[in-house]
Amino acid sequence: MPIPDHLRCELGRYLIGQKLRALRLRRSMGLLQLGQNTGLSPALLSKIENNKLVPTVPTLLRVALVFGVTLDYFFQNDQKQRVVSITRKEQSEQSVLTETASDSGYHLTRLDMGSGERKFQPYLAEYFPEKDARSKPHMHQGVEFIHILRGTLQLLVGADEYVLHPGDSIYFDSNLRHAYRGLGEERCIGLTVLAQPERNVTERRMDRLEGIHAVRRQAPIEIKPQVMSHVALNGTSSEQAKKAVRQQA
Repeated sequence: MPIPDHLRCELGRYLIGQKLRALRLRRSMGLLQLGQNTGLSPALLSKIENNKLVPTVPTLLRVALVFGVTLDYFFQNDQKQRVVSITRKEQSEQSVLTETASDSGYHLTRLDMGSGERKFQPYLAEYFPEKDARSKPHMHQGVEFIHILRGTLQLLVGADEYVLHPGDSIYFDSNLRHAYRGLGEERCIGLTVLAQPERNVTERRMDRLEGIHAVRRQAPIEIKPQVMSHVALNGTSSEQAKKAVRQQA
């Protein structure tokens, strides 16, 4: 059954042929060898790579099994889509993080309440004065950016200390141990952006699959030797067995 042009155009956005060729060349594999591993003809594989033929799901599954990828690999749209997400003031006011302990010296208000994965997370940070609380040193993966809007902030990053005033900004590796402390009587407020290392969808999915199919190691079974003090194997007591041996002698 022929595929309508508009559907063929939509499928073309996924670049299935290019992805197949990239997998094959990455393994330094020719069309003939791939055909032998998949049971598909080299001519058919060539048509798929050159976008002259739209493969069926079973055909793609054969290829995916050879290269150790999932079907999702072929259907990820690498073209960036426009994302627009608005967070209203009322939503942000309800997002103040309550998980920060009293000795943390700050609390965060999340500014982006949109759904889905984000490459970074922006917060409005309020750093308490030194007399009220002192920040607890901590560290986490990724990078951090702080822009001071009001007050004065003392920031410890590794073994170095920095003092930031309104209008100052700092960008640092949050894998380093860091801590915050407001200076003076006025509360310090800043815009904070946290970003963690980005991982692609395939990596996250493979991690989940590995977690599901992980082989659990069983603890070795300790076999304790049985002490045969009173009962012999045939049910006769040990004293009776000794007596029988003496009579035979």
